[in-house]
Amino acid sequence: MTISLEQFDKLATKEDLKDFVTKNHLDNKIDEVLNSVDGLAKRFDTIETEFNMDKIAHDRIQKDVDNIKEKLELKTEL
Repeated sequence: MTISLEQFDKLATKEDLKDFVTKNHLDNKIDEVLNSVDGLAKRFDTIETEFNMDKIAHDRIQKDVDNIKEKLELKTEL
């Protein structure tokens, strides 16, 4: 199979291929993405833990408020 001069001019050279991503470069980028995802997962886990602790504290305080409210209502009934 022969190619025309016009087709020959369109063939990629080593210089043209230098801009393509190498396997090592792609592996490094994947590692960067995975590290970022790990960081986000850790931050989410921390936020979720803090949210749960806040909810427990809120529930405990609400229970105390309800007890005080109940005692005040009993005193006003007497």
